[in-house]
Amino acid sequence: MAKFDKVIPPGQEGKIHMVIEGKRVHGKFNKTATIRSNDPEHQVMTIAMLGNITPYISVMPESRLFLQGHYGEIVKKSITLKSNEEGVDFAITSIESNLDDKITYDFEPNENGKLWTVNVYKNPKLGRISTYGQLTIHTNSEHAPTKTLQVQVITKGSITVQPQHVNFGTVKTGDGGNGAEPVTRNVVVLKLNGDFSIKDLEFSTDEFDGEIEPVEPGKRYNVKVRFTPPAVPQQSQTHVGEMTIVTDDPQEPELKVRLVARSK
Repeated sequence: MAKFDKVIPPGQEGKIHMVIEGKRVHGKFNKTATIRSNDPEHQVMTIAMLGNITPYISVMPESRLFLQGHYGEIVKKSITLKSNEEGVDFAITSIESNLDDKITYDFEPNENGKLWTVNVYKNPKLGRISTYGQLTIHTNSEHAPTKTLQVQVITKGSITVQPQHVNFGTVKTGDGGNGAEPVTRNVVVLKLNGDFSIKDLEFSTDEFDGEIEPVEPGKRYNVKVRFTPPAVPQQSQTHVGEMTIVTDDPQEPELKVRLVARSK
């Protein structure tokens, strides 16, 4: 935002008043302003503003928390809040979140009047999930009474599926007399800890089907996934489907695999 004297009498001075909005700028900044005038020797001039916006409260190492782990695994992340205000006996008064069924948290001072630590724990009983939310920290700071942090929570399953996205590429259709040749891709399903079995395969469209091949029963399976292109010639077409692998694992009863093929 800038204010300036639009008309400057000959031989006199004019003022340009520029303001940086601190709420929209974080950390170091380098802003420029272009001045255009009727001065034939200086029709265009550029002035620069450099500086560093220091927040009232700093979050270290960053203001985003990423908690990822397997089912049953304890995952903890810690951040430190630092007050940059002089003469303030800084304190966290309370914390709230819209992820209370997925995380727990606590806080404690680690340097009287300046630094506080916030510990965040992922709920180890969460099933396979990937979600986002917020952690709102309330403080006694007059200028920064709340600090909002972004939180991402991911629980990885104990069953691995590779690949999770199967692309059959471009497949030729039939010639009208002979059936089109199906194309097969392999999907590996395994569990490193504990036993499981695949009960069934479900497909969202009849263009795809498959069969289960036990490699190490209870541990590892191959799933042969087939795409059968149309039996008659047609224009290029993209076929999208989904395979659901149904298991007897109570934490991961269904595993999804995206299927894509193109026929011509």
